[in-house]
Amino acid sequence: MSDNKITVGERQNISSISAAAAILELGEPVRRAMVETKATCPFIGPAAATGLLPIRQDANNPLAAIEDVRMLGNSGGGDLGDLLTIFASGNHAFMRGDSGKLDRPVPEGLFSLELPGSQGSHPGHSGILQGDPSVLASDRFSRDDFERLISRARVGLIKRSDVAHFIAENLHRDPKAKVFGPGVARLLARDLNAFVSDIGPALLKQIGHVDQQGPAAHRELEEKLTRLLAEDNLIGSAGEFGLLFAFFANQPGALQVDGQPTLPIADINAMFVEKRFPNGWDGWKKRRVDWVANTTALLIGAGTAYLSINP
Repeated sequence: MSDNKITVGERQNISSISAAAAILELGEPVRRAMVETKATCPFIGPAAATGLLPIRQDANNPLAAIEDVRMLGNSGGGDLGDLLTIFASGNHAFMRGDSGKLDRPVPEGLFSLELPGSQGSHPGHSGILQGDPSVLASDRFSRDDFERLISRARVGLIKRSDVAHFIAENLHRDPKAKVFGPGVARLLARDLNAFVSDIGPALLKQIGHVDQQGPAAHRELEEKLTRLLAEDNLIGSAGEFGLLFAFFANQPGALQVDGQPTLPIADINAMFVEKRFPNGWDGWKKRRVDWVANTTALLIGAGTAYLSINP
């Protein structure tokens, strides 16, 4: 791990959380089963599987500390962890109650690791790490769906536009997927066809100059995107893969193909299949502004591809 310093206030927060939900000492089979059936996220899954994210409460009703996620995401000196806390607190604020459903509020400072069946789980997903998004503990690894993704790679790298087409394909395959609903209309503020052909490229170019403009210039767009993730499955899927691209954006030796950022297949395999992070992952910056840029590009690309499939 990187040697980011933890403030006194953060230590006090973690201490109080520990008192509310003690860290579990799980054996490898139990931890692995919990990760494979509940933690669908390619970031949360490896963190939990390797012990970097302590598991709390109960293996059958697992929780984790929001502050732990923030520190993991901010490792290397970035601020992506600050964004991850929004997802954790917004989408996973309920744990299993007596009914067996996610209807019991989690203790303050914690979030549920029951990802399938939560607010953040949605139709039109990739199918790689979960089955029915409405059923608790429906995680499983689908080799077929993973191959659908990585088969698009060339020389061990998959371009962002290829991932955008993968997202469009997933949305087309699921009749329950919500695409281009009121949320997207509000975000784009006009017809999608005009957005993807006219406004989108200009917006993406503007976001590309974020180092000169500063992250605050894009905070409004970030807030809109995060608010609409669960409301429209196109935005939700773009946001999820946007996190992966943000995770790798500043990896040493990161390569572009055709002027686009890429995901290295070896490292994607590590996270999705082996449930571990790539070597040196905690030494490079992971920035929330890279999430905004990549999510926007994926939204444009997947929207365009979806329109071509569903004219």
